[in-house]
Amino acid sequence: MNHTLAQWQRNLTRMIDADESPQHFLGGAMTVPGPTVEQGGLVYRSSSRGARAMALQDIYPVCLRLLGERSFEGLAREFVRRQPSVSGDLNRYGEGFADFVRWIVDEQPAFAGLPWLGDLVGLEWLCHSLYYRDDSPPFDPAPLASAGAEHLRPCPAAHVAWMHTRWSVHQIWRAHADDVDPGELRIESGDYWLFCERRNYRSVVSVIDPALWQLLDACGQGDTLAQMAVQEGLCVDRLGELVELGWIGTLECGSDAV
Repeated sequence: MNHTLAQWQRNLTRMIDADESPQHFLGGAMTVPGPTVEQGGLVYRSSSRGARAMALQDIYPVCLRLLGERSFEGLAREFVRRQPSVSGDLNRYGEGFADFVRWIVDEQPAFAGLPWLGDLVGLEWLCHSLYYRDDSPPFDPAPLASAGAEHLRPCPAAHVAWMHTRWSVHQIWRAHADDVDPGELRIESGDYWLFCERRNYRSVVSVIDPALWQLLDACGQGDTLAQMAVQEGLCVDRLGELVELGWIGTLECGSDAV
C-alpha cells in the first residue's frame, strides 16, 4: 500500500475518534472545490459516531427500554466518544459498555438507584454476542487416549456463555425482552450463577448449580485437567456432565505441565 495513502487512512481514523478539530489531523489534505477539510471531517465524525450509537441501541434494547431514549442516548454518545471501533462489523462493537455503565452508576448520583444496571447490560452483551459466534466442531474425545491430564484443556462450546451477578438481572431481561409491558418487577439481590445458551439462534438464560458453573468457568480460564483436579472445592468429577450437556466443545492439547 502506498505509504502516503496508509498515513492518510490512519489520520482519518484518528480524526473520527478524537475531539480535536479535523484540521489537526487532516491539515495536509488537498484543497478542492466544495466542503472544507474541517466540514468534511465533521461529517465523517458525526456519521461514524452516529452509526455506533445506533448499534448500541440494537445491542442493548432492554437497557434502552428501561432508561428511555433520551437517557440511553446520552450514555451511548459518551461511550462512543470514549471507545473507538476496532472492527468494521458494528455487531461486534460495544463489548465494554457494561463496564462503562458500572462506572457511570458509581459516579453519577442520578443512577445510584440502579446498582444492577451494569450487570443487566453485561447479560445483554452475552446474549447478543452468542448470536454471532461460530459453531463448535463436534466433540472429539480422542485426545483423552493420547495425552495426559497435565496437557488436556477442556474448552467450553462456542454457543454458551456464563456470568455471576448479585442481582436478578435475568428476570429483568426476560420480562423486557419482548415488546410487552411486564408491569412492576421486584429486583432482588443474592447470588445468581447465570448460564446463557444459543438455541435455534435465540439466547436462553437460566440459573444453574453454582458447582457446575464454577467447573465451567475453570474450563473457560484455560485450566488443564490436572490443574482443575487440585483446586479445592472444584467438582471435577462432574466434567462428564458438562460434556453430556454439550457445554464442552473441544479438548485441546497443550505443552504446559502443572
